Amino acid sequence: MDAPFIDAEARVRSLDPSGRLLSAEPLAGGVASHTRKLVFETKEGSCAVVERRPKVMPGKPPPAERAALEAALLARLPDLDVPAPRLRRFEPPDTLVLDFLEGEVEPPPGAPASVIGPAARALAALHRLGPEHGLPAMRTFTDPLPDLKAWRPELFGPGAVQAPACPPFAGSPRLLHGDFWMGNLLWRGGELAGLLDWEDACLGDPMAELAAACCDLHSRFGAGAADALAKAYGALAPLHPSRLAWWDLYMPTAQLTFMDGWGLPPDELDRARVAMTERRDQALAALGPLSGVGPA
Repeated sequence: MDAPFIDAEARVRSLDPSGRLLSAEPLAGGVASHTRKLVFETKEGSCAVVERRPKVMPGKPPPAERAALEAALLARLPDLDVPAPRLRRFEPPDTLVLDFLEGEVEPPPGAPASVIGPAARALAALHRLGPEHGLPAMRTFTDPLPDLKAWRPELFGPGAVQAPACPPFAGSPRLLHGDFWMGNLLWRGGELAGLLDWEDACLGDPMAELAAACCDLHSRFGAGAADALAKAYGALAPLHPSRLAWWDLYMPTAQLTFMDGWGLPPDELDRARVAMTERRDQALAALGPLSGVGPA
């Protein structure tokens, strides 16, 4: 494997000419990015940063495009009170240097109950933000149907009994993190302390992101936890059940389409495939889009 980063000591000197490297280690869990943590000493004390370089991933834009978007967004988010890492430096085409945020990605004790409220509040707060808040130019993501028709054409072909139509998205697209799952939520003292990895951020339909978060909770804790998250979110922000029903089909279908290219360990991949097949089939049953054709 090629070395994804420059020499660690050279990186420290680029941030602080008087800095002295104390440690450099890769960070686990970065499916879509090369990631390492550097700890170094400065005149003001010890400091820690994270370097990230996106990987080529199926279904995602090129690494340089994702890195540039993340850099532009992270430069804006601190002013909007979003708990994201502070951008130290962006080195085109694709290297970001961020402040290291202390915390754990493991859910706090008592999960899923301890996770649902904070996750719902974080989603609702994020979805109050939109283009009017000075966000960088981003793709929009408001319609689940084009991809679903490409992935599962038999659901829409001749003879299919159509489910209730997916209502068009109305209003201004909202800021979506784009990869809201437990691996990108940072916990400290039982509280949600940070949202990591913004390379997939976009402007879009909040129901898309809610459906994605529900997929993750379903995979980890079961369908009941996913339903509880949707209910908690609906108490804080507008909930559109008819659109959510379609995104509930879209998100597990997307994961089943691309998960073989994520580089997951075999046991984790098997667990994800079983959970997302279950969730997809539940969504199909709820929509009832077909007569006489079962899930693929």
